[in-house]
Amino acid sequence: MTGQPHPAHRRKRRRAPAAAEARRHTVLIALERPRTQAELRDLLGFSNSGILHLLRRLERDGLVRPAERVAGTRVWERARGRG
Repeated sequence: MTGQPHPAHRRKRRRAPAAAEARRHTVLIALERPRTQAELRDLLGFSNSGILHLLRRLERDGLVRPAERVAGTRVWERARGRG
């Protein structure tokens, strides 16, 4: 026994698909110009891990890309020809 609750007792934490699409759309609008992860986090009110997770999923889908790194800070932009 691992001490983990049975899956049926877990609280559902997944968000509705419409909410996920709204978050994606909001980030793409915010990326009308390149922005740092911190700018996006503060502008949209996401947590550090939340914005990074979303940016990586958008990168996987070919919608955004890391443009450059300035002093250890990644700058993100929309992918060319998409989104």
